[in-house]
Amino acid sequence: MFSEFVQQCLDLYKRSLLDDVVPFWMRHGVDPEHGALLNCLDDSGKVLSRDRYLWSQGRGLWTFSALYNRIDQKPEWLDVAHGIASYLKSNGRDAEGRWMYRLSEGGEVLDRDISIYVDGFILNGLSEYILATRDAEARVIALETYENVDNRIRTPGSYGIAPYELAKGVKTLGIPMIFSFFYCGFAKAIQRPDIYWRGVELAQEVFGFYDSERDALLEFASAEGGRAGIPEGSVSVPGHAIEAMWFLISIFEETGDYQGIHRCCELIRRHIELGWDEEYGGIRLAVDVDGKEPVCWRKADYKPWWVQVEALIATAYAYLHTRDDLFIEWHRAIRDYAFSHYPVATGEWTQWLDRTGRKGDSAALPVKDPFHLPRALIYLIEIFSRLGSESGF
Repeated sequence: MFSEFVQQCLDLYKRSLLDDVVPFWMRHGVDPEHGALLNCLDDSGKVLSRDRYLWSQGRGLWTFSALYNRIDQKPEWLDVAHGIASYLKSNGRDAEGRWMYRLSEGGEVLDRDISIYVDGFILNGLSEYILATRDAEARVIALETYENVDNRIRTPGSYGIAPYELAKGVKTLGIPMIFSFFYCGFAKAIQRPDIYWRGVELAQEVFGFYDSERDALLEFASAEGGRAGIPEGSVSVPGHAIEAMWFLISIFEETGDYQGIHRCCELIRRHIELGWDEEYGGIRLAVDVDGKEPVCWRKADYKPWWVQVEALIATAYAYLHTRDDLFIEWHRAIRDYAFSHYPVATGEWTQWLDRTGRKGDSAALPVKDPFHLPRALIYLIEIFSRLGSESGF
């Protein structure tokens, strides 16, 4: 019965979050001296480096604030969020308000503002922290960050996107994808409708990466529209497309754009089918929509953990809005693959598997941080609780 499936999922996701993932980070991830998150760990919890990637600090701030706001108001979770917020208030911004990429344990800048994504993750973390605390200083910093970021987004060529590269005259899906979602979350935290509608504007820009001939969202596009004339111009990253679509569903729920929600659901289905490995299971990192081999993307055949968990959120959202059993079938297949391949005995998940399911090295940052996995579990608990309410339990 469907109600039994919903309850099974709820039990699994709650148990994974509260018995495994969060205890791992409470044991291994908190630096009691500086308040920062230890973000270079192996699967056992061993610290591999004490460098601070501010990308991860913002992510961790969101997660521990969201645990407090959305799961249970446990003081120990808010204490972790306080520590990260205090660290960020004291470290990481230059005189122009831009967030640095990487600091040493002592606060020395090792990599400057080479990625605007850092600013986005910190804005996102501060937004959830503001909801938990109504912290006035955090609000000021977040608003300054938003204004700084939005000025740069409106000025092509004024920012980097490390650990990736952005060629001149090319735009990337990642910018409207994450900042639409982060702006809308920030707007709700500080009650600024103008910022919310700026997020909606960026959400519509996501569809500018859609290639109608191949029925796929491409990772890059020409700044003027159409395909980017670069080797990666025909590459789709299914996980990014799928993640973008559930971001947009959450926005369109607020605006009442049901046609937009339907389009997002169709694109979720399309990109799962595009990325699914029929031989070994799991969703690949990248594909070439023209069928070119090798795919012009690092570790294209790998199956990162984040791709699978974003697809779990997306399929749950899509079912919520369509009641199409196909999304439940995909959710079950992705869930079974993920939970049979990634969890490790310490409570966290290993992050990068090759095509056949063997552990591999990261294709991006050398970090482990509490974000994609716990965020997915938090959202899945929320969505399946909604489904459970409708099922009468």
